[in-house]
Amino acid sequence: VGFSFMDMLNFSGELSRLRQGGSGGNINITMNIDDASSFGGLGGNSNGITATRGGGINYNNIIGTKTDFQSNYFYSYYNPNTDKSIQRQYFLSDSSYFSNQNALSDNIVSSHRLNLNADIILDSFHSIKITPSFGYQESQNGSYTGYENLSNLKQRSIEGFSRSLSDSRGINFRNDLLFRKKFRRKGRTFSLSLQNSFNKSDGEGNLESVNTFYNHLTGTILRTDSINQRSANSGDLNGFTTRVAYTEPVFKRSLIELSVSKSNTKSVASKETFDYNKLNGKYDRLNSLLTNDFKNSYGYLQTGIRFRTQKKKYNYSVGLSWQQAALEGKIISGTKDSIIRQTFTNFLPNARLQYNFTKFRNIILNYSAYTNQPNATQLQPVPDNSDPLNIRIGNPDLQQEYSNAIRVQFTSINPFKGRNFFLFLNMIKTDHKIVNNDSIAGGIKTTRPVNVDGVYNMNGDMSIGFPLRAIKGTINLSTNGSYYQNKQLVNGVENTSNTVSVGPDIRFDINLSEKINWSLGAGLNSNFTNYSLPSARDAKYISQQYSTEFDWQLPKSFFIATDFTYTINNQLAEGFNARVAFWNASISKQFLRFNRGELKLKAYDLLNQNLGINRTSNQNYIEDTRQRNLRRFFLLSFTWSLNKNGLGQGGSGGGMRVITR
Repeated sequence: VGFSFMDMLNFSGELSRLRQGGSGGNINITMNIDDASSFGGLGGNSNGITATRGGGINYNNIIGTKTDFQSNYFYSYYNPNTDKSIQRQYFLSDSSYFSNQNALSDNIVSSHRLNLNADIILDSFHSIKITPSFGYQESQNGSYTGYENLSNLKQRSIEGFSRSLSDSRGINFRNDLLFRKKFRRKGRTFSLSLQNSFNKSDGEGNLESVNTFYNHLTGTILRTDSINQRSANSGDLNGFTTRVAYTEPVFKRSLIELSVSKSNTKSVASKETFDYNKLNGKYDRLNSLLTNDFKNSYGYLQTGIRFRTQKKKYNYSVGLSWQQAALEGKIISGTKDSIIRQTFTNFLPNARLQYNFTKFRNIILNYSAYTNQPNATQLQPVPDNSDPLNIRIGNPDLQQEYSNAIRVQFTSINPFKGRNFFLFLNMIKTDHKIVNNDSIAGGIKTTRPVNVDGVYNMNGDMSIGFPLRAIKGTINLSTNGSYYQNKQLVNGVENTSNTVSVGPDIRFDINLSEKINWSLGAGLNSNFTNYSLPSARDAKYISQQYSTEFDWQLPKSFFIATDFTYTINNQLAEGFNARVAFWNASISKQFLRFNRGELKLKAYDLLNQNLGINRTSNQNYIEDTRQRNLRRFFLLSFTWSLNKNGLGQGGSGGGMRVITR
């Protein structure tokens, strides 16, 4: 049939567990090589064209009668290739401007991971669990971006390009140790956990950029700036966390839990940057502004108490933790050295309630408070000019984020009538939220993180399903919604954005016969964003999606299947609105004993229309993206199931698979 046999290979195998007298082993081998598996767009995802390869092995064994040993190794290769057209409209305090980009990137990431786990039962009251893990990763990243900035009247102000190449390597190690002790009194326990981690990375990169600045009124060239530099960076991180917990039963169905934990992490980051020397053709001119050493230490002490009760119809818990965190950093740079010291003290309450109305209906309420500390990049007051028109610099005065979260979950299932109802709500309020403070001058944006109060995020999902005898099938109605209020500063003026998103959906599943299934679906996704800046216009985005699927089991174990999705995007920028029809179809034959083998031919994107379209509403800009994705292709696959139940209808089940394109 003219297919290239080795273009795509997916092999998956599992050997059943061997046990004799409590000893023996379990080995699983998995390998996946896929040069075209990640195709996306309106009919899939939006990751461009990606090649992935992976392989791994698992070994599990019961050693003697007291040790459960588990291990696995996995190798992965990930190579995304993207080609994007991007249009943005930026909002300033009193005006706006546009940015157009064509961006190409080709990145390669390969990694090795080894995980071990030994759960050892010392006696009937004591056990210990040891879980070490190792990792090694290499990455190569290349990108080219051509861009232009336009005034609000679409007059050119900047034109340029940026090209970057980088190479990096990193290793990491983590070990978790857990000691558990039970007492003769039921509910009385003691546990000690210790976690330590180590990460080390280094890399180098080149950056070349040329930017031409224009008088946007006359079109004459004002100046041309260029960057040609090489940098090297390295980083080390060492950390540990230890926690002690004790539970004591009180009353008949309650217990109290006391805990103390201590954590500390130390990291070192170094960067050297050299500009190109035209006199000798070498990179030997030290750029002191972009050269620095950063040492950071973060640690906390936390104590907590929690009361838990278990009843027949309900259970609940309430608790309170006290946390004191300390952050200390030292920046050694060629221009200015500085010291960062921050101390945070917080009370963190938590509560949980579950009430069971019946065996199939319950409600769960959760409340928690938590913190999020700034990272080293956000604190380090050294410019990052990897994007010459969008420079980032840290803020050593940042505080922790403090969030209060409430989660509600309701579930109701009637297995006898085939009815179900699900509801999920999540509400988060964050103070001292870390957001961007953008200063824009001469077409160059400099971003510095700052803290703001009053950021809200609310989202939820709801679905209801029930049978429809008239169509011999079921209907499912669902919807999701969210509200997000965020803040950002633009040239010293606070900009508050409010985003509302609603997405209703309906789906019919129809059983035309025992061997024919048909489904129909329709969905709408609406997003609305408004800004407090007078120069910003409200952003609207509506996407409609209509879909159908058809599966037919033919005589002699033949199967045909097809699915069709039609997506409509509108209210985007000119050239980004799209109507895309995405059609897949397949034919397969099952054979061998118990139908363990399957040969399938599947065609993806038969109409050759796959396209990546996306809209993003940020705090100070609206972005529309159009991306090249993998289009029409064919897969020929063979699957062999190791399970006696076979592959079943539609070819499910694990086994060995060989795929050609």
